[in-house]
Parts: sequence; structure tokens; C-alpha cells
Amino acid sequence: MTRIGPLRRGALLVTGLLTAVGGSLATGSAAHASPSAPSTGQLQPPAQRQAAGSTDLTLVVRGCDRCDVQLVRAIDGEADHVWTSKLRRVGPDHQVSFQLRTARTHGLSFVIDAPWGGNTGAVPNMVTRYAGHRVGTVVHRADARAAHRAEGCWAGTQADTARLRFQVDRVAVRTVDGHRAKAPLVYSRHTLPSWKPMVHTYRGTIGNQDAFYCERP
Repeated sequence: MTRIGPLRRGALLVTGLLTAVGGSLATGSAAHASPSAPSTGQLQPPAQRQAAGSTDLTLVVRGCDRCDVQLVRAIDGEADHVWTSKLRRVGPDHQVSFQLRTARTHGLSFVIDAPWGGNTGAVPNMVTRYAGHRVGTVVHRADARAAHRAEGCWAGTQADTARLRFQVDRVAVRTVDGHRAKAPLVYSRHTLPSWKPMVHTYRGTIGNQDAFYCERP
């Protein structure tokens, strides 16, 4: 996967994958490239978490145990306040954990780095909701691949602990230099409450080249 380099608000928020030019993934964020991505820190005792207003967030990511995951909070109109977590590796138990301020869960997006992913020119995002799917409904691979529009911004939680489940599959793409490759198709197994934008997908996938800017409801 290409590391897109430092955050540029001027880049268009274009999400989805393009096939017109070498099948490259066209989107709007480079979460991996934040020059000073802050650490999520060590987990704190429950009493300290409540006092600080923080949430222990666990992502269950099945289908790519060697994937790296990063949290990003980029709100449309607030380009100077983009927040990113440290990049964390999915463990052998299919889980990856973060601790963050509870307020940052609202409008949170998720980027993923799959070691087998081809160089499409953008960073893949996890889908939180596909168009036409009500919150809480189960999403199957066929649903994901057939979806034409999706959201990638989680509406968040007020709880001090949360667990989200994602599935990783693979879709065929073209790299920026025209070679055949695979890209990760990553979606929530149960449709999550989400913020806009609702963007076009490529075979169910979305991604970014600058930051996946979420819109407050």
C-alpha cells in the first residue's frame, strides 16, 4: 500500500475506487501520513477512564491477522484538528485495541493496511454502513460486493468500552501502473450508526487519499 504523504485538506474528498485510470483507488485521506500521530496510551483503570471520559475500543477484524489498523477523526470544516491513533497490528485473536477520548469516537473512521494489498494509490477504509442497510443488520460478503454506496464514519458511543466487528475480504483491482492486484474489502459485520458522507464504492470498497472527512449530523 502506498503511504500518502502529509495531510492536505486541499485534496478532494473522493471516496471509492476508480477503474478509469489503472483501476486506482480514488478517495480523500492519508491517515497514515500524519506527521505526529499521537499514541492512544496505556489502558487505564475504569475509574480513571470515567474521570477522563475515555473509551476502550476493541475491533475484531477477521480475514487478515497481519493487517495494521489506524483510527482517524477528521471532521469536514475542521482540517486543522485531524486526529490519528498509532498504527496497531491485528493480533492472533483477530483483535486490535485502542484507548481514546470518548468524544473522539463520534465521526471516527478506520483505515487498514493489508500486507498483500496492491499499490492502488490510496489508503483503504473500513465500511461502517452500506446504503439500504438498517443499523444492526447483518452484512454478508455478497451484500458488500454488490453495494454501490457506503459510509465510513462511525457515529460513536458514550460508553467506556465498545467492540466493533469487521470482516476483511479481497477484491481484484489494478495498481497505479496497471498491474492486477488485490485490495481489501473491509466492512462491519453488523451495520453501524454512521455519519455522512455516503460515497460511491468500487466492488464495495472505499478509501482515501488525504483524510476521510466526516460530516456532523
